[in-house]
Amino acid sequence: MVLTPLDINKKEFHRTFRGYSCEEVDEFLEQVLRDFGQIYRENQELREKNLRLGGELERYARLEQTLKDALVMAQQTADEMRQNAQREAALIIQEAENKAREILNQARLQVEKAERYRSDLEAKTAAFKMRLRSFLQAQLEILATEEEAAPASYDGLTGEEEISEGV
Repeated sequence: MVLTPLDINKKEFHRTFRGYSCEEVDEFLEQVLRDFGQIYRENQELREKNLRLGGELERYARLEQTLKDALVMAQQTADEMRQNAQREAALIIQEAENKAREILNQARLQVEKAERYRSDLEAKTAAFKMRLRSFLQAQLEILATEEEAAPASYDGLTGEEEISEGV
């Protein structure tokens, strides 16, 4: 059983014939009551403070755990973001390489088309030159044949007469 200041204050002793001096006992009990009351109040205050500090300690422990969890979550999020960024960068690079290949293939096709067009033009030019040459040779042959078959009467005409007769 815990003794309280009220228990001390209410305590009464029985009087006996040759007992202790009542005044000394009463003064001592008053001193004990004052001191014990002060110690008891301090003890109560310390218990309350201890409970309060225990609550704060528990709150700080929860806060610490929350912060740890937040840091772990932030680290995981940062790792995920880094991985996502790396995957996205790899995808962008892959797409750029594919587009570059496509552009190169289109450029090759255009070069091949231009080469075919040039070759076609060269062939058409060569054919045109050959036909022109054939035409000119045929015209020269016709001219030579006409000159051989031309009557001698034309030989004596002057230039003006040839023009007027030819018309």
